[in-house]
Amino acid sequence: MAIARTGVFVDDYLEYSSSLPAELQRLLSTMRELDERSQTMVSQLRDQTKMCLNLPSQHSKKSTPEQEEAVAKLRREIEVNQENTYSLCTEKVLLAQQAYDLIDQHVRRLDEDLHTFADDLRQEGKIPQDEPAILPMPTSREEKRKGQFMTPLAKRLGMERDRDRERDRDRDRERERDRERDSVFRRNDSLR
Repeated sequence: MAIARTGVFVDDYLEYSSSLPAELQRLLSTMRELDERSQTMVSQLRDQTKMCLNLPSQHSKKSTPEQEEAVAKLRREIEVNQENTYSLCTEKVLLAQQAYDLIDQHVRRLDEDLHTFADDLRQEGKIPQDEPAILPMPTSREEKRKGQFMTPLAKRLGMERDRDRERDRDRDRERERDRERDSVFRRNDSLR
């Protein structure tokens, strides 16, 4: 009976997962488009910020009313572009979550089918009763990340160290950018 049902399990899963590649492709393509748009906007923001920093500050003695208006307009454009970029990035994160959930749903369905099939094989005596299931059945996303699904401790610690180093490097870069920006502001203030 289990052997006859094997075809049923396979057919059911193939039918169930046939839409997965198309849906996943759609999500990934949309994410790629959003990423390209956000990268273009980030590049524009960088250019606008450099241009804004090179203009005399609004309250500088050397600035004309036209320059002050240009700086104010440029700052408004920068703010709008930042908001748009943030919204694109948020949308990318939501799409990534949808893709994860879609794949997770299919994996869970396959796990359920594998357990049902293993139970049928046990009932027919094809595999011993005391033999463990093909895959342990996680009950939640958190449990799935625990126990035997985790990486070995040494590897996890190495990954944590790498993540800490990367975080420190990012923090150092941000501090350096802050120092540069402060020096530009001080320079502009001294010119007043």
